[in-house]
Amino acid sequence: MNSEVPVSQLRKRQDLMKHRYVTISVDDGYPGDMKAADLFRKYGLHATFYIPAENPERPLITRGQVRELGQAFEIGSHTYHHTPLKSMSEENAWAEIQDGKKWLEDILGESSIAFCYPRGKVSRRTVALVKRAGFLGARTSFHHQCHFPDNPFLWGVTTLAHCHSKLIHVRHALLERNFIGVRNFFLTHKGATDWQQHFSYGLDHVEKNGGIAHLCLHSWEIEELGEWRKLESVLDSIARRSLTSMTNGNLFRLWAQVQDENTVPDGGALVSCAANPQDPELSKITAQGMTAREGK
Repeated sequence: MNSEVPVSQLRKRQDLMKHRYVTISVDDGYPGDMKAADLFRKYGLHATFYIPAENPERPLITRGQVRELGQAFEIGSHTYHHTPLKSMSEENAWAEIQDGKKWLEDILGESSIAFCYPRGKVSRRTVALVKRAGFLGARTSFHHQCHFPDNPFLWGVTTLAHCHSKLIHVRHALLERNFIGVRNFFLTHKGATDWQQHFSYGLDHVEKNGGIAHLCLHSWEIEELGEWRKLESVLDSIARRSLTSMTNGNLFRLWAQVQDENTVPDGGALVSCAANPQDPELSKITAQGMTAREGK
């Protein structure tokens, strides 16, 4: 059972949810990530790329390409071997988390604050390990969500850029006990199975009500399905809306600052990233520490 949230913090969270954000995350470090990055630059959008050191399933971009991506976008940790942590021993899971973090920080020369659970598999134990490793937040595969989470190590996403049937959407959410996702799938997303339409409903919801529209994708799926034009159409739609584009990590920082200013590490500050740089919540924070660069 979650502990009671102080009223003062609840008010701040409600205030935060009035603002309208959009964020994009790209998983697995496939070579197609470089093409995705070019599209994000074209539309002035920020993104977080979650990259493992090794991936037995698919080819990876090189260390040099990781460094190149890191010049314009946030790079988040995705363990060392891209192996689900939930079924591992605690010792092995800790090694995966720590080694992946160190590998990434050695390449980029800066602290890594954003983490993504491989295949979205998460448990209380893995949440505790990721927190202990020094990350500020972690992304799951809880779909159909447009809100700031109660637990910063259980960030959900709005839409995965892959079409699934209604049955699979509902089953996936129920298996993960993502009951709010089941509700949102029908009420917010109107049961849409086409991912472009599904995300469009999410964008509409956030524009009207505030919150976060979070698009998650795998460039290898976009490539295999020949959906680069479809992705570009979605990015063009995002760029035309009155939303503030953020990296995952900067949203994690914003969440931490709202909860408790002392939780923001290294004196790091949030940086306004784009589409709506006049957002009043962001203008209060000095642009220091880990910055997200304009992707134009």
